[in-house]
Amino acid sequence: MNIRLANKDAETKALIFDIKRDCSEDGAGIRTTVFFKGCPLSCIWCQNPEGMSRQPAVFLRPELCHPAQCGAPCTGLCPAGYLGMTHSELKVFLSKRLEQDYRVGDCPAKALETVGYWITLDELLYRVLIDKPFFLSSGGGVTVSGGEATLQSAFLEKFLKSLKQQGVSTALETCGFFRYATFKKRLLPWLDCIYFDLKLIDETAHRYFTGQSNKPILNNLLQLIEEAEISVHVRIPLIPEITDTKENLKGIARFLKKHHIKTVHLMPYNPLWVDKLARLGLTSKYSHRQFMSDDELADCVDAITHN
Repeated sequence: MNIRLANKDAETKALIFDIKRDCSEDGAGIRTTVFFKGCPLSCIWCQNPEGMSRQPAVFLRPELCHPAQCGAPCTGLCPAGYLGMTHSELKVFLSKRLEQDYRVGDCPAKALETVGYWITLDELLYRVLIDKPFFLSSGGGVTVSGGEATLQSAFLEKFLKSLKQQGVSTALETCGFFRYATFKKRLLPWLDCIYFDLKLIDETAHRYFTGQSNKPILNNLLQLIEEAEISVHVRIPLIPEITDTKENLKGIARFLKKHHIKTVHLMPYNPLWVDKLARLGLTSKYSHRQFMSDDELADCVDAITHN
């Protein structure tokens, strides 16, 4: 299970793609969420596709690209004039630009945007601790998410430990695919709360839709429930016709009941990731574009609660 993120300065630098302040959906109180880049899964519906790759990427916003108007010397530097490229051609083009260290910030129309950057431990601590008074007054703190933050466990250990030493509450959002021994030693001591995703109970379906077996995920959850002295919240992302089926939800419910896990959080589907994927020059076998209705959510609640 090779899920390490190569980095010469693994303890002092991390590859992230966003820092969101004043978050209310990633844990209790006012929170700042740090999104780490790279994920061991390849879910075909990934809500943050810009966080999947373990390297920086580029967002293309073709609606902003008007070379005739801005007069920028774009030839050979950006996709201006090449907006008819296929997704695969665009992906190759952008990867070559990254290899040449092309400065996407040079685009005057802001049609190109870098996704992912290296940040030092000191800088990240400075940026999140600005809001420490709000964390303390609201019962909030810092949540690490992704991608999958546990891929960068050497850095994450230092980061979480420093936050705890500052009296800041910490939480982790995880897909659950990690080496438990490493997690227990390096990360668990510095966490106050874990949000743990369960997507599919059938292993064959899990491999097909996420690229990995769910066995390590299920085993990690059971070990955490047994050994962790902190809150572990199980969450199910509801993906239409994939994870929201009665068969899958009832199967997860049976698994949770068998292991005396009494609470689960359902996460309604959000289709906004589809536009992100297009801007990355990527495609997916899945492209459901509708938000989940109240009736559909009610059906999911009924399936998970009545067995």
